[in-house]
Amino acid sequence: MSIRVDGPNDYVLDRGDVAEPGEGEVVVALDSAGICGGDLSHLRGRNAVAAYPTVLGHECAGRVSRMGPGTSLAVGQPVMVYPTTGCGRCRACLDGRINNCPNIRVFGLSDPRGCFSEEFVVPETQCVPVSDAVLDRFGALVEPLAVGVHVVRRGGVSAGDTALVVGTGAIGLATTLVARSRGVRVFGVDRYTERERPALACGMSDFTTDSGDALEGWLRDRTESVDLVYDTVCSQESARLALRVLAPGGRYVAIASAKPGHELTLDYSALYARELSVVACRNYVRQDFVDAAGLLESGKVDASPLHTATFPLDEFGRAVEELESNGSRHVKVLLTSRKLLGTRALLRGESASA
Repeated sequence: MSIRVDGPNDYVLDRGDVAEPGEGEVVVALDSAGICGGDLSHLRGRNAVAAYPTVLGHECAGRVSRMGPGTSLAVGQPVMVYPTTGCGRCRACLDGRINNCPNIRVFGLSDPRGCFSEEFVVPETQCVPVSDAVLDRFGALVEPLAVGVHVVRRGGVSAGDTALVVGTGAIGLATTLVARSRGVRVFGVDRYTERERPALACGMSDFTTDSGDALEGWLRDRTESVDLVYDTVCSQESARLALRVLAPGGRYVAIASAKPGHELTLDYSALYARELSVVACRNYVRQDFVDAAGLLESGKVDASPLHTATFPLDEFGRAVEELESNGSRHVKVLLTSRKLLGTRALLRGESASA
């Protein structure tokens, strides 16, 4: 069974057979898959890169269940699916920066091969092996953590840094987890008070819903300098805030997914006077998945606070309704096959923390 979207607001539970894996391909049996804001915008016809028809889903963990010719993974091997592909020929691809390829495609969004399916075929090269322990405890949570790894690497970290995270959804909190593992002190701001509990659970020193002058005063009371602003919103207001609060030599790290025509006007005099850096982050590279799994394996990061609910795949509609009606209560909602539902803590049904 797969979640196939045929057009805006038009999805079906496709119970067709899974194709046989071809040369260099494997079949992955779903363990867990995360629902992303991009999935919801695709479903509702608001995603600029959406293709139809598409099997949704790009945040996926599973186990290899069958192998095609010319493959080397073992049946039963736990894997994460790296969902990004490129042309393989441009300089970005040859440098391993597939996320910078002009022809980038993402499973379940611009590429119809999504992972909201009990079983699905993928190229073996898109599989990132992980341990049984990482799969069992964290499953698809590796994917948002890989975004955090990419963000923190792009922004750079120095000993004693302090950061402000603007927007404490899944990506803001994943970035927090990785930054904290590198010794960064982190503060967070969000418009939803419900985000305070997971923010503090992820290691934030403090959290607020203040804005404007009140937010700046709140920060001054807690730290002498802000060296990094991780902006998951990237609005004019959040960009202005970043340039006001950053210390000399600070880094403004823009994370939000850009919409068509998305522009930010930045105060060049502030950039110039304090030698501020502006860094943009897009998705991740394959190595970010490897590093995210390594952080979880080592115990340096516990991604459990990201998980707020699990639904069986065949109740996808109910999961979407929950996210759209109670989004501020959730960080990452997972899907799993009905046969795995309730088999361990990560996959117990309904709300995990609310």
